[in-house]
Amino acid sequence: MSGTAPSIPNLLTLRGRIGGGGVTRGRYRGVIHRGGRGHGPGAPSASAAHDATIQGTDTDAAVSRLSAVHIGYLDDPYAELLAQSGAGAARRLPIINRGSYARTTAIDKLVDKFLDDTESSPEGRQIVSLGAGTDTRSLRLFSPSAPTPRKRVIYHEIDFPAMCEKKQRIVRGTAQLRSILSDPESVEELSQHGGGNSWHSKAVAEKHEGSELWVHGLDLRAIAASQQPQQPLPPGVPIGSRGLHASPSANDSTTQQDQQTEETTQPQQKEPLTLTSLNPNLPTLIISECCLCYLPPSAASSILSFFTTTIHPSLGIVIYEPIKPDDAFGKMMVSNLAAREIKMPTLEVYKEAEDQERRLREAGFGADEGKGKGKGGGGGGGGARSKTIEQIWEEWTSQEEKERVDALEGLDEVEEWKLLAGHYIVVWGWRGEGVDLGI
Repeated sequence: MSGTAPSIPNLLTLRGRIGGGGVTRGRYRGVIHRGGRGHGPGAPSASAAHDATIQGTDTDAAVSRLSAVHIGYLDDPYAELLAQSGAGAARRLPIINRGSYARTTAIDKLVDKFLDDTESSPEGRQIVSLGAGTDTRSLRLFSPSAPTPRKRVIYHEIDFPAMCEKKQRIVRGTAQLRSILSDPESVEELSQHGGGNSWHSKAVAEKHEGSELWVHGLDLRAIAASQQPQQPLPPGVPIGSRGLHASPSANDSTTQQDQQTEETTQPQQKEPLTLTSLNPNLPTLIISECCLCYLPPSAASSILSFFTTTIHPSLGIVIYEPIKPDDAFGKMMVSNLAAREIKMPTLEVYKEAEDQERRLREAGFGADEGKGKGKGGGGGGGGARSKTIEQIWEEWTSQEEKERVDALEGLDEVEEWKLLAGHYIVVWGWRGEGVDLGI
């Protein structure tokens, strides 16, 4: 491997690009989500350029997925429709294509396990994809040709409003997608949190009866903000029917103008943040593919807290992120990202696999692991697990499938692959009865 930063690819290009030698790839979808996401309440204007950089990686991400599809690593007939890049889409390096394959199949495996476990849930189950962008997983699940019927699945995607509007436009205008989803219906929600362009569709195929897609236009930072402690109200400032206002003076001489001025300067009561059709009583799986890593650790933790406190029964989570920033390759990886003005704050906190698993345990996943709550910490106790992309390839990919993939294109950079794949991880956790992701 060359020692120059631009020559080293990394798995960010699973959704990003290898263009000009740099690397990007964020599914910062929703937080600075992929796609054209807007800014959440209170987001400083100085972050606009960084947001735009991250948002722009959605196209790169879609093209990288399309590369793996075109070569034959993945079967995804909807990748090209969402990428909208045509036949001339860039072909990624073999190690990037293999990484796309390993990551996608691993998350699919965990999603399928969750759906299998919750098949008998009478009122259904739900999946929440953070920063979904142009991701095609919901389309693949609800496709009439999908191998497994998936009834009563409520699939939520959260991304910036502009990205949601784009996806709605593609679904509405593409006949092949309209054979999967009903005509998208706009949903009025989240305006008080800076959101917009939300929409809803139903799965068309009878085999997926009762399944729906809800796409929420929202900057994930708004969810984090909703979890922050409220500022205490100043003494003597009651909450009136018009919001916060100054209490009347002894001579009752406070004018309406004075009250309106006070209303704009006093801290406002936070409106509760709710996502339309997110049912707190359904088994739920959260997916974050290179999304939460773009947030400050406190904000990422607040988002996890929103879901762990909102969802009452079984809850699972799958996170895909980079690790090991302190070795030689990790430092080069961070440098590559910095060259594109991309930062991953959580990478400095959750550096190793153990840190990522601890993160989930502290969030309530697998807190009782090892206390006789079920096989591998499953069942009511839950658990937390992780595997690097290299481990996923070695341990979760059958020999027959390895031979099929190897035959697609040569992989001469074996050492580079091991190095690269060892710096990205899939970490997952679960809690509650009826779901056991201990695989």
